[in-house]
Amino acid sequence: MGKLFKGVVKFTIAAAAVSGLAYVFKDQIKESKPYKEYEVDEKIKKVKTTLKEKMPAFFDNEADFVEEDSLSDELELAAEDVERDYVSITPETVVEDVKEAVEEKIEEVTEAVEEAEQEIPTIEA
Repeated sequence: MGKLFKGVVKFTIAAAAVSGLAYVFKDQIKESKPYKEYEVDEKIKKVKTTLKEKMPAFFDNEADFVEEDSLSDELELAAEDVERDYVSITPETVVEDVKEAVEEKIEEVTEAVEEAEQEIPTIEA
């Protein structure tokens, strides 16, 4: 099992590397002689149109989605009922709030230091 996993990982990494290189050099690949000689763009377009003609249900995205009107209506009503409180944040108010908080902390610390100084006994020599 371990060998299989390692093999799958190695293959995936190799495929990703090749795909990455192809993507990086896609313009140079399109300008290459074999690409033009074999008319790759025309063949790709032909395959796409053939697939769309033979398998229209596969490419029809609307057939995949079933829309339930009741659920979408309930979600829209729920979204309308939500009240949002927006707080305007401007740099000036933020700076002022921070200054006030810092000043309060400075006052608390200085008071705590003064109280601690009063509790420390003085030693006279």
